Amino acid sequence: MTKVKCSYLGDLNCEAIHLQSGTIIKTDAPLDHCGKGESFSPTDLLATSLGTCLLTIMAIKAKSKGFDLEGIYLNVEKLMTQNSERKIEELKIDIFIPERTSNNTINFLKKASEDCPVTRNLSQEIDIKISWHHK
Repeated sequence: MTKVKCSYLGDLNCEAIHLQSGTIIKTDAPLDHCGKGESFSPTDLLATSLGTCLLTIMAIKAKSKGFDLEGIYLNVEKLMTQNSERKIEELKIDIFIPERTSNNTINFLKKASEDCPVTRNLSQEIDIKISWHHK
């Protein structure tokens, strides 16, 4: 069980403390929603959660097969709806795999990425687009 303490700091800023490790994350409201955009927004953290979950689940599966994913990275782009109902409309994910990676390994990673718990818990209304690239 994980516990996180979230506190409002004022001026649309919050702080979240992961109680087991003491790690702190701060948030700010985004520029387009009354904030200064000086840190991650709460919806940025959702997009970040998806990206890091994809990398983590692929790394766990790779480790079980005896290899490391060093050099793999991804970019996440979050697009919000343009109406008054503020929701994440789309998450575009570009996954960059080192050029030396074999096609078998790429297929293994694509399959592994399907086990991402964050993806499973997101609304089906969010359009998640994943593109794979050799860098």
